[in-house]
Amino acid sequence: MSISAPRTAPLPPAAVDAMRRLEAALTAPDAATVSKVRAALGFSACWKPNPSLGETATYLTAWSQMELNDLYERVGGTVTMRQVERTTFDGITTWTATEISLTVEVPGVGPVETVTDVEDDPEHGYRTDVPVVAVARYRSAAAHCRALASAADYDGCLAALDEMAMCHCQLAAAGRLDLIEETP
Repeated sequence: MSISAPRTAPLPPAAVDAMRRLEAALTAPDAATVSKVRAALGFSACWKPNPSLGETATYLTAWSQMELNDLYERVGGTVTMRQVERTTFDGITTWTATEISLTVEVPGVGPVETVTDVEDDPEHGYRTDVPVVAVARYRSAAAHCRALASAADYDGCLAALDEMAMCHCQLAAAGRLDLIEETP
């Protein structure tokens, strides 16, 4: 004897709409938080997080390194880089991407993270020679070099030192060595 799940009728359109509105209300960020983030990051008065992109009031996406760099130049913050797994919308294809993250402390809110993937395709508007990418690569290479040095792998440090030198040159050309050098 098999047991089957009870059959249910589809919900009426009014109930579906009510559930959609309830879900939107439960996941919508607090208006006061959005307002603080908007002001701190210098966004326009009509800006709000886009939930379909996975955004919240404290986790945002940038379309390109240029957009992230503009934000970094405007408000500063902490830049990091990491490897992440990406999946196509249908879940069939996955790949590893390099994500760059800018974290800004917003008073009354806390850390707000803005992320984008690093793409090296100048023909389509993606550039890796912008300060935010150079800073992230410099700091990542420096951390990698420290880890290799602590393991006494000094030969392994050479590639990391080369990466740091390249980023140093890019930042010098942009007049932004202040982003990686300590001031006395």
